[in-house]
Amino acid sequence: MYYYGYQNYAAGVIGILVLAVALTALLVVLVLPKEKDGHLPSVFQMLYDLFSPKTLVMEKLLQILYVFLTCLAVLYGIVVFFSGFFSGFQNLALGLVILAVGPILLRVGYELILLLVMQVKTTREIHQKLTQMTEERGPSAAPGRPQPAPETAAPPAAEESASPRRENQAMSHCPACGTWYRAASDRCPVCGGHPEGKE
Repeated sequence: MYYYGYQNYAAGVIGILVLAVALTALLVVLVLPKEKDGHLPSVFQMLYDLFSPKTLVMEKLLQILYVFLTCLAVLYGIVVFFSGFFSGFQNLALGLVILAVGPILLRVGYELILLLVMQVKTTREIHQKLTQMTEERGPSAAPGRPQPAPETAAPPAAEESASPRRENQAMSHCPACGTWYRAASDRCPVCGGHPEGKE
């Protein structure tokens, strides 16, 4: 009789395992892909949000656990301290140590774990922002890939205004006194001589 009961129990466990595997496969294929987000019926969207958490619950749970353990340590320290009046000096000292050191140790442990959680949270936020920026810019704007600078043609007005400046800035050499001056002048401003080739 015990053997048959064990067989029924094992068959039930195997059936539950098979059902859990089938449900997992269905959820992974039909509900959990990223492209399904926002395009699912309300029940399946709730399942998507449940299995693809956008916010971490760990931070709040750690805070509740920290408050609970601190209250427990303080109350236990008070009980041990007052029991020392009846049982001896050792319990008095132990109660004081628990009251003084217990909350401090719990605080340090809580902050260390919280730092790890915050690091994970910050990394996730940075990853989400980078993904959004990449999607907004399109597939060609992958990180690390240099973007070609757009070719801008100079406006015709700027080209026209640049050509007289170049002419004005051309220099001539006076053969008489050796002075360099702008080619736009007909005569040398120092000696009054004509430029090279102009007589």
